[in-house]
Amino acid sequence: MSTLPHPEPSETPADLQAIVQRALEQTVNGVVVTDATRAKNPIVHVNAGFSRLTGYSADEVLGRNCAFLQGPDRDQPGVQRLRDAISKGESANVVVRNYRRDGSRFWNRVEMSPVRDAAGAVTHFFAVQTDVTLEREREEASLVKSLELERTISAHPLGMITLDNQGCVQLFSPACEALLGVTSQDVLQSTRNVWLHKVAVATDTDPANLSWPDGPGTVLWHLGQHASRVLEVSVSAIGELTGEQMVLLRDVTQQQVRQASRDHFLATAAHELRTPLGSIRGFSELMLMRDYGVEQSKPLLQTILKQSLRLGALLDDLLDLAQLDEKGQEAFALEPVELANAMRHACDVIELPGGLHSLKMGVEPADTPVRVLAHGARLEQVLINLLSNAVKYSPSGGEVTCSASPADEPGWWQVSVKDEGLGLSEEHQARLFTRFFRADPTGPIPGTGLGLAIVKEMVERMGGRISVTSTLGKGSCFTVKLRQAD
Repeated sequence: MSTLPHPEPSETPADLQAIVQRALEQTVNGVVVTDATRAKNPIVHVNAGFSRLTGYSADEVLGRNCAFLQGPDRDQPGVQRLRDAISKGESANVVVRNYRRDGSRFWNRVEMSPVRDAAGAVTHFFAVQTDVTLEREREEASLVKSLELERTISAHPLGMITLDNQGCVQLFSPACEALLGVTSQDVLQSTRNVWLHKVAVATDTDPANLSWPDGPGTVLWHLGQHASRVLEVSVSAIGELTGEQMVLLRDVTQQQVRQASRDHFLATAAHELRTPLGSIRGFSELMLMRDYGVEQSKPLLQTILKQSLRLGALLDDLLDLAQLDEKGQEAFALEPVELANAMRHACDVIELPGGLHSLKMGVEPADTPVRVLAHGARLEQVLINLLSNAVKYSPSGGEVTCSASPADEPGWWQVSVKDEGLGLSEEHQARLFTRFFRADPTGPIPGTGLGLAIVKEMVERMGGRISVTSTLGKGSCFTVKLRQAD
């Protein structure tokens, strides 16, 4: 078998040397050659690319050390690595800050290699210089964005997890650590089954409660043996093709509690509304079906009127509660309120001439002007409700007192409404401020079961507290504590 002859090179060594020389001159990169055998390793050759890069001509730099390109900025890690490499006769690849002839700064990638003679001794250094300013600026901008994103994630109340296409954890934010009780070191690079198992152990949760949606979606995790905390877990895709996922976790425990309370409240309210409506409808139909005389109609009409009044009171209470629930802590603005004036106005509303009750009011110490942080109209409403109950639940009469005095805590005042009425059992006291609770729902004393619940809401919205002490058959004492205004 014959072989094809190799073509003879058309270039002579001199031609090749000339080609290399032209290539070095025409490259966009800067080329620098220094003489390692002379003191201070001076520059002995630069190409045109160096002049374009730095603005210095060859005549301006030949015989100088490259350090002049650093200007006063010589305390750089890259510069030190270059010095070490030169002293050891080694190669180096660094990025340093250099300065052009016009004083402008640029980032210079220096790829330096030693040139050795036949005996292996370093005679020169050959360096290629590349302007990487744009690349470096992009890296710095990316780093700034990364740090900003990291700060945002660290400060965000939502837990954030990213998973790769294998379901392994790539990011686990600090909020996740607080929500799930495991650290990022515990779960990073873990598969989904592994890190979910760790979460189940850390939160004392049945793994069956840590469900996962099929594809993008949202599920609820009930954490703890008694489902004391509820997390909303939302899973979404990052891009369409990567298979990566973003998981957002949000503590919705309070929202769930409020929703359950709202549902229960609406169901109870509907039931309570049906009772007076049923009576009104039933007695109205009875009067339409039968031809009652005036005397026979009177008790039916009285019942209709009584149930209408109860229905109106119930609707008023429901509207008050709805307003408090909707506006929360901002239901009304607080301001300094003259406590004695609020007490006096409430007593004027309740006190009836010739009644069975003796209503007394006082502030201790006497004639002391006291202002508390409250809402004037709402504070009067609270006191009117408490005084009305005191009178209503003292059917045999007796003394009702409304008194104010400094509380045990410095900076607080308390208003007490005390009666000598029916009193309450310990069981009823525990449920007294529950919505729709009535100690004797079938008794003759009218009420909606919402008054004290509204009182408690209002007092707490004013930053205060309410409590009760009572003895069955001897009477009750309700105490409202409010901060003294500066």
